[in-house]
Amino acid sequence: GPAGAAAALTLLRYTPLRVAVVEGSGYEAARVGETVPPGMLPLLAYLGVDAAFLADGHLPAYESRAAWGTPHAVTRDFLFTGRGDGWHLDRARFDRTLTERVVEAGGTVLSPARVTGCEGAPGAWRVAVSERGGPASHLFARYVVDATGKRASLARRLGARRRVHDRLVGVTTYWLGEGGDRSRATLVESVRDGWWYSAALPDGRLVAALMTDVEVVRSRGLHRTDALAEMLADAPLSRARLEGTQPTGSPVVRPAHSQILRPAIGDGWIAAGDAAASFDPLSSMGIGHALSSGIQAARVAHDALEHGGRLGAGYDAAVERHFGEFLALRRAHYSAERRWPDSPFWTLRRRPSAAAASNEGV
Repeated sequence: GPAGAAAALTLLRYTPLRVAVVEGSGYEAARVGETVPPGMLPLLAYLGVDAAFLADGHLPAYESRAAWGTPHAVTRDFLFTGRGDGWHLDRARFDRTLTERVVEAGGTVLSPARVTGCEGAPGAWRVAVSERGGPASHLFARYVVDATGKRASLARRLGARRRVHDRLVGVTTYWLGEGGDRSRATLVESVRDGWWYSAALPDGRLVAALMTDVEVVRSRGLHRTDALAEMLADAPLSRARLEGTQPTGSPVVRPAHSQILRPAIGDGWIAAGDAAASFDPLSSMGIGHALSSGIQAARVAHDALEHGGRLGAGYDAAVERHFGEFLALRRAHYSAERRWPDSPFWTLRRRPSAAAASNEGV
């Protein structure tokens, strides 16, 4: 994913270190698309992939619309941010391009592969890797970066714990047909039990996702298309956008909760991207945070190996501070929606953050 690729590219471009990336997929399956803001381009330029990104044909995004606290949509045009247009990504293509640049820069990429064990000690890790389901081979590394997403699987093997702040999931469907609103805008629309997100994708489809709590998914059977369609009936703007299209498959439920890893760094390892901290999709921090976190994790890793590790404590403190700021903003934003005061979904997110947190909670 983006965090691991960003860490690898930073190390390969700016340090003499050798890097191996273990990638779980072969990029065959669809990955959830995402709209990213104009500010992402400088990060891609730092990684040396801005030209390749612009050549990949991602769909420009000109504006965002939100019906939040009101049934009427408010439009925000990217023109007035002073930073240019955003993009609707083909996520599989985006992630694949980053990994291809890692190989071009001299890195080793094992894909599809998975880490099945990590033993040894800082400076002398022995990492077991299984490629394509085959027997494990071993990599020997002085330092490891955990970019395994919300699972934080490597860091948890080494003693870190996740602190989870909600039970948000995204129920995602893709839509295709002669109708539908494919304007280059994202749409967010709040409903009693969550909120809908929709956007056009570069391949001509529309993506729609209901963000809600896992209990709602279970109680209403939202893994079924008909049940999800009933929920869509309560979102008139989202429903109108999809008019004249049909879902291309069954809904897919994916975790979208906010969490932080404590600690996010240890002796000989560091977590990056969603492994270090993951944020409510409403924040639009996903890919931008993954890239910037991967870059910073690479700098810390290089510093630990070459200069004694003076940056490590600052990294952990920055993750904690950044996540605390996010929680305060999240509470303020959810508190702006007051139309359903008895809804558990909205009540939970208006509480102080500590009241909603639990260790290893989802």
